[in-house]
Amino acid sequence: MAWIMHRERQKAALLGLLLLLGLCLPVLSARGQAQRAGSGIRGDYYEGTDFERFVLSRRDASINFNWGHQPPAAGMPSETFSVRWTGWLVPPATGRYVFHVTVDDGIRIWVNDKLILNEWRGQPVSSYTAAVNLKANEAYRLRVDYCQYSMDTRAVVTWERPDQPLTTPPPATWRNLWGLNAEPPAPQPIPTQFLYTRNPRPTPPLTVQLQPVTVQAKAVPAQPQQASTAPRRAPKPSVRPARRVREVGPAVTIAPSASPEPARPAADSGRTAQLARLAVGETVTLPELYFNQGQARLLPAVRTALDELATALRARPNLHFEVQGHTDNVGNAELNRQLSQQRAAAVCRYLTAHGVSEPQLRPVGYGGTQPVADNTDPNQRPLNRRVVLRRL
Repeated sequence: MAWIMHRERQKAALLGLLLLLGLCLPVLSARGQAQRAGSGIRGDYYEGTDFERFVLSRRDASINFNWGHQPPAAGMPSETFSVRWTGWLVPPATGRYVFHVTVDDGIRIWVNDKLILNEWRGQPVSSYTAAVNLKANEAYRLRVDYCQYSMDTRAVVTWERPDQPLTTPPPATWRNLWGLNAEPPAPQPIPTQFLYTRNPRPTPPLTVQLQPVTVQAKAVPAQPQQASTAPRRAPKPSVRPARRVREVGPAVTIAPSASPEPARPAADSGRTAQLARLAVGETVTLPELYFNQGQARLLPAVRTALDELATALRARPNLHFEVQGHTDNVGNAELNRQLSQQRAAAVCRYLTAHGVSEPQLRPVGYGGTQPVADNTDPNQRPLNRRVVLRRL
């Protein structure tokens, strides 16, 4: 009888221990998640109002700056500059988020490559709002562009969370005379803990090995780069109009990122040696570089490849390349040549803005004159739309 009672006590003790562990595990899990908080967002600072010359990169805790008439960082001018903040946003709750922006001068905001706010111009201190629907604990790509023309300098991005609406009055205490002197709540800057410079849930990046290819066809003579005919931005008026506020519109639903952008490489991953092994006249195709059809604007997703290429070229300043733009044969041949020239020039501008010497690069557009695949086959035609490096 005593032995049976002893076994029953052991079972009761074991059940109590399991119950205690079950209660503790959620607490331990929550603590582990709290330790993986964000550390801020990456800021790339440029001279010029449209990212003309790269100066420095740094980690910013949030986008909450009022520089007045001072430069934003050492080595930067106090006027005529631009900043690009890129990183990841992990919202703490599911629902409708309202971004409140106070800016002087221009600003653009993307969430998962979807443009939700575009006020890109010289203007006095102005306020705007944009609403998006986000899911809790999902990683969203965040990009904010800012340009400054002259005089005051301000870029502030705050938010209103769905789980903390601003309509809720603050608690009545003796400090605010039991609610009689209480100020309404205001949107706060996005906390650092929800911002990441790298994707907190990354997927293994796809590694593409560059293979040298010797061009047998006779090279087409280089065409001179066409000068830009884009009109200059009009200076902002010296007399500032009254402050403007735009009412918030309907929320834009942003889907979680299905294929996150790979993190920027911390150092050269071997491409320097690959480029140095190319003999003069040999070429290499950059498969990571692509453009939207009919456009020459660099896409955000190709920055990783270009940053790695810039690192490689800075390490070997004796390497010189012809940056070739190629298209398929669909459409007007001359327009295709002009488009390919513009794409090659866009690549060169990005590389020189990130420290590559201008004499190392020569942009040339060949249009559809040098196909590597059958243009009559829709499945092969995209292979002809490419960017190629030929060593000089």
